[in-house]
Amino acid sequence: MIGLFVSHGSPTILVEDIPWKKLMKEIGERVRREVNPETVVVLSPHFISWNGKHLVEVQERLECIQDYYGFPDELYKFCYSAENDVELAKRIASVGREEGMELEEDQSWGLDHGAWIPLSYMFPGLRVVTISITDGTPEEHYKLGEVIAKASAGKRVLILGTGSPTHRLDGLYLGVKPRPSKFDQVLMELLKQGKFDEIMELPKSRIWVEAQPEGLLNPLYTVLGFVKPRRAEILGYDVPWGGVSMLATRFE
Repeated sequence: MIGLFVSHGSPTILVEDIPWKKLMKEIGERVRREVNPETVVVLSPHFISWNGKHLVEVQERLECIQDYYGFPDELYKFCYSAENDVELAKRIASVGREEGMELEEDQSWGLDHGAWIPLSYMFPGLRVVTISITDGTPEEHYKLGEVIAKASAGKRVLILGTGSPTHRLDGLYLGVKPRPSKFDQVLMELLKQGKFDEIMELPKSRIWVEAQPEGLLNPLYTVLGFVKPRRAEILGYDVPWGGVSMLATRFE
């Protein structure tokens, strides 16, 4: 199995001329050539449920949500919606309940910018399933990944987690000089060495608190549970804004 963790960045990426957009397109083209996925299961740090239940969207179409405010008007001209793989979505919910997880079918969400921005560059036209993260543990989300993998048996399914490893918006607003954080350096070294068990332990570290990873990195932990990787390949890294980093990693 193959999984991706790709930072979506600020909505301003839609109008900025930055290399990350080209990278996303290149990653998507490469994966489609090699794997030809039927469906992308996406987990965004902006689709989070606080009641301990993971929501699985089961409506026929996942509509674009422009869940960002106070940006230039031109950003609101962009939107991307996708057809839902309803059969797979319901299968994931069913398998999750069989495995003792709290997964609930839902029709109230769609694709927030953490999902639709990377999907529009990487996998336009493909069917999508979206599932909420919670504020739960890495282990809970790893198990969610295992559930998604079990439900996906027999189908060409790709999992995509999004979010920023370092997400210090105070640094962005205060004009802090862009530079790699200690957390990012440790995370990438663990990825290169394939020390995935140690990545699961990162929330216990001081550098985690300093970095404030977006979505608690729970989309990443779900990808790890889905793939159970032997190796990780870092495809890109950048710190375009002070306090906010971008990482793209492929897992096999």
